[in-house]
Amino acid sequence: MFEEKDDTILARWLANTLSPEELEAFEKTDEFSEYQAIANASSRFQKPDYNKDALFSKITQARETAQTTKVIKLKPILYGLGVACSILILLGLFFSSKTYSTGVGQQLVINLPDGSKVNLNANSSLEHSRFFWTKNRTVDLEGEAFFDVEKGQTFSVITESGTVSVLGTEFNVRAREKSFGLQCFEGKVKFEDAKANNAILTAGDAIIIVNGNIEKYEVSTAKPLWLDGVSSFNNQTLKTVIDELSSQYNIRIKNKNVDLSQRFTGSFVHNDIETALKTILVPMDIKYTLQNSVLELSEK
Repeated sequence: MFEEKDDTILARWLANTLSPEELEAFEKTDEFSEYQAIANASSRFQKPDYNKDALFSKITQARETAQTTKVIKLKPILYGLGVACSILILLGLFFSSKTYSTGVGQQLVINLPDGSKVNLNANSSLEHSRFFWTKNRTVDLEGEAFFDVEKGQTFSVITESGTVSVLGTEFNVRAREKSFGLQCFEGKVKFEDAKANNAILTAGDAIIIVNGNIEKYEVSTAKPLWLDGVSSFNNQTLKTVIDELSSQYNIRIKNKNVDLSQRFTGSFVHNDIETALKTILVPMDIKYTLQNSVLELSEK
C-alpha cells in the first residue's frame, strides 16, 4: 500500500520498482499528475549512444595520430551536458512559480489550485509555486489582496512585514512598501514577523503596523470596501493613504512640507480623483494642486 509520507515514493516510481498495489494507490493521489509532468519533461533528455568497442577503436586510432584529447573527451562531455540539462529542467519544474500582477487602478480575481480565491487590488502582485500546491499552500504578496481560503493544510501569505497563516477563512492583507494591515472577516488568522511580534485575529479584528508596533482595531463590514471601489482607513498614517491613492490613480506625489506621519480615518472613491482628493485633504487642512498627473501637497 502506498504511504503518503513515504519520501522514497518518487525515486521508486521513477525506477519502476513500485509494487502493483503501491502503483495503483499512488496513481490515485493528487501528487501523481505533478510527478508525471516532471518525469515527462526530464525524459526528453536522453543519454547519448555509448559503444565501448567503437570508442576503444577511436582511442587507438587517436593515439596513432596524436589527436587523443579531442576524440576521447567528446562523448563524456556531451553526456555530462545531458545530465546537467536534465538536472536543471527538474530543478526548474520543482521551483517554478506562477505570478499574477495588476497595474494602477486594476483588480484581478485569482482562482488557486485548491479552490481558494484571491481578489488582487491595484498595483499588487502575488506569486505561488506551480507544483505540489496541496502540500505547500504558500503565496508571496506585494500590495493588497482579499483571500477566501478553502479549508485544508495551513495556508500562508508571506509579506515583507511578516507572515499570515490560516486554515480556512476570509481575510484581507495590505502589504505595501513600509505599510502593513490585516483584517479578518471570517474564521481565525495568525500574524507573526521576524521580530517575534505576533497577533491572533478572529472575525471583526484588524491590525496595522506603525513604526514596528502592532495596533489593533475593529471592522464592521462583511468584506473589504476596496472590492466595491472604496479605500478605507482607520487611524492610519497620511503616507499610507497617499500611497494607496497613487495605486488607484495614475499620479505622482510631490510633497513640499506636509507631515505625512499624521493620522487619517476615512475613505476615498476609486472612480473620481477630485472627490477622492477633497475627501482626504480638505478635512486635514492640506493645500493641494493636481496638474499633469502630479499631485503637489503643501501646508496652508
